[in-house]
Amino acid sequence: MNQSDIQAMNELKMLSIDMINKAGSGNPGICLDMSAVMYTLFAKVANVYPKTPNFFNRDRIVLSSAHIAPLYYAMLYMAGYPISKEDLMNFRRLGYSTPGMPELNNPSGVDSSTGIAGDGVGNAVGIALGRRYIEQLIKKEDEKLSLFDFTTYCFISDADILSGASEESFSFAGVQRLENLLFLYDANEMMAEGPMNQVSIEDVAKRFQNKGFYVDSLKDSSNIKEIARALESAKKARKPALIIFKNIIGKDSFNAGKNIVHSGALSFDDVSALKRKYNLFLPPFEISKDSILHIETQINARTTKLKKRFDELYARAKNINSSFLNNLLSLLENASFVSDFDSSNYKINDGYRESLVESNYKVMNLIAPRTEFFVGGSASLSLSCQTLIGGANYQESANPLARNIRFGSRERAMSYILNGMSLLGLRVFGSTKLAFASEMISGIRQSALMNAAVTYIFTHDSIYNSEEGPIRMAVEQLSMLRLIPNFTVYRPADIMELMGCWETILQNARPSALVVSTNSIPKLPGSNAKEVKKGAYIIKREVQKLDGILIATGSEVVSAMQIAFDLQKNGIDLRVVSMPSLDTFLLMGSTYIEQILPKNIKTAVIEAGKEDLWYRFATNEDYILSISDFAYSGNPLEVLQKMEFDYDSLKLKIENLMK
Repeated sequence: MNQSDIQAMNELKMLSIDMINKAGSGNPGICLDMSAVMYTLFAKVANVYPKTPNFFNRDRIVLSSAHIAPLYYAMLYMAGYPISKEDLMNFRRLGYSTPGMPELNNPSGVDSSTGIAGDGVGNAVGIALGRRYIEQLIKKEDEKLSLFDFTTYCFISDADILSGASEESFSFAGVQRLENLLFLYDANEMMAEGPMNQVSIEDVAKRFQNKGFYVDSLKDSSNIKEIARALESAKKARKPALIIFKNIIGKDSFNAGKNIVHSGALSFDDVSALKRKYNLFLPPFEISKDSILHIETQINARTTKLKKRFDELYARAKNINSSFLNNLLSLLENASFVSDFDSSNYKINDGYRESLVESNYKVMNLIAPRTEFFVGGSASLSLSCQTLIGGANYQESANPLARNIRFGSRERAMSYILNGMSLLGLRVFGSTKLAFASEMISGIRQSALMNAAVTYIFTHDSIYNSEEGPIRMAVEQLSMLRLIPNFTVYRPADIMELMGCWETILQNARPSALVVSTNSIPKLPGSNAKEVKKGAYIIKREVQKLDGILIATGSEVVSAMQIAFDLQKNGIDLRVVSMPSLDTFLLMGSTYIEQILPKNIKTAVIEAGKEDLWYRFATNEDYILSISDFAYSGNPLEVLQKMEFDYDSLKLKIENLMK
C-alpha cells in the first residue's frame, strides 16, 4: 500500500482514539478495526464535497452503527469539512458539533440521526428509495439529466444484523432491488456482552444472498486497495449490496478481540503502544499537514470533474421551460415543498356523511395530483386504511414512479424508511391501524428528533372496532403519541376538520400523526377547516349563558354536540370545543386558550382514550369521560355500554356534572 495512505489512515484512527480517551467514553474497538474502510471510502471512492457539504447530489453516508461516530468525525475533519479541532477535543460535550451519537447535520456531513440498532439501515433504504423515485421523475422530463444519481453507504454492526427492525428493512431493499445502496458490515463477531456466536449461528452471507443482495466478503479489512475494489464492484451491482469486513475488534490494542474494547477509554500504556506500532509521535489531536493534503487531493481529483459536469446539466435544467423541474430543483436545493391544497376550495354538502377513512382517501387523492412529491404507503393495510393514491399501482424496480409503496407487515421498517425518504425533501406518509403505533414508536421518535416531514396515518381508533378484540383496540396510543416532543397529533371530528388537518400538515414541514375514525360521521354544523391550525375552537356556542364546556376530539365531538343540544332543552346551556390537536392548542398562548376555555367554568372532556393528559383542562377527574382500561371483545354497542361510553351513559354523566 502507498505509504502516504498508511500514514493518513493511522493518524485517522489515533485521532478518533484521542477523542474517546479525552471524553472518557466511546467505542474504540470499531474505530480501530474499521479505520481502513472509513479512510478508503472517503479518500478513494465516495463522491463527497467537504467545501459544500450539503450539495444535494453528494453520496449519502449513514451510520447505523452509531458508535463509529468518533472515527467519522475525525474523517470529516481530515477531509476538510467545517468541523474544528476544538469540536474533536470536546467529543460528547454540550455546545460542540460532535455529539456521542450522530445527529442530523451536526456537524455538516452527518446525513441522519441514528443510535438505535436498525434505525440507520431503514434510513439508508429510504434514502435509496427516494433517490430512485426522484431520479426517475427527472428522467421523465429529460432522459439525459442525471441530477440525482448518488450512492448511499451505510455502516452496520453485529447489532444491526440481529435487529428485527433492520431485518425488515433489508428484506424490503431486496424486494425493491434498490441499486446504489451499500451496507458496510463490521463483522468483528464481538458484541458488548460477548461473542456473536452466543446469540446467532446463521450464515449472514447466505441470508443476504437469499434476499437478493450482492454479497462480498473481505478477510483482510486493512488492505486499502482491496477495500476500494470491493466498494467499486458493489456500486456496479444492479441490486443492494452487502460487504462483510471480517475484523478483529480493537485490532492492535492490548484487548484486541475482547468485548472489553467495545466501550470506554484505552489505557495510557495501550495508546502509547499503538502509537509506537504506527510510528506516530505527534501530540494528541495533532495531524500532519501531509496527511490532510493527501486526502483532500484525492477527493478533489475525483469530484472536480463530476461537479463541473453536474453544473452543466443543472444549468440546462434551469433553462428548460418546465414548472415541474423548477419545483423539483427548489425542493432539492431548499427542501421547499409546495402544495396549493386549500380547504376553502371545496364545498361539502350539509347532508354529507361517511367514515373518515373514506373521506381521507378522497382528500389524499385531491392532494396527490397537485404534487408528485407526495408519496407513501402502508404496512400491508392500504385497503383497510384506504390510503392508496390513484389506483392500485405499487412502486417496484420495474415501476419506480408509482406513488404507492407496499411495505408489507413491516411497521418498524416503514417508519425508518419514510424518515430516510423525507431527508430528500419528499412529503411522505405511512398508514396502519392505531393499535400498531407502538410497533413503530422508535421510528416516530426519530422523525421528531430530525423534524422529518413524515405523516403517520392511523385508522381504526379507540374501542369502536371491538369485534377484533382488545388486542386491536387502541386505548393508550393517543396519549403515547401526544407525549412525543416536536410531534403533532391530529384527530379530526369530520370531513371539514380532516381537510383542515391536511392543509396544516402540508404547510408545515413537521412530523405528525393523523388519526381517523372508521365510524360514519356527518358534516357537523359549525365545523371549520381553517380553525384546525389553532388546535381547538368553539364548534357550538352557548345560546344565552355559559353553564359549562364540553371538550371532545374525533368522533366523540358528534356525541358532545348531540348531548349539548339535548341538555339545552333541559335548561343546561353548554359550549362545545372541538380539539383536533391538543399540542397545537397549547402553543397558542394564554389569551387564546382563555378565550376558548374561560376560567371558573365547569369543563368536561370526552375522549375514547386514556385520561392522563386531560387533567389540565377538566374541572377535576370526575369531569374526564375517558377509557381507562383495555376494552372487550364483542358487538360495538354492547362493549360501549359495558364500558359506560355509549351515548346514554355519557349524556347522563354530563347532565349530573353540569346541574
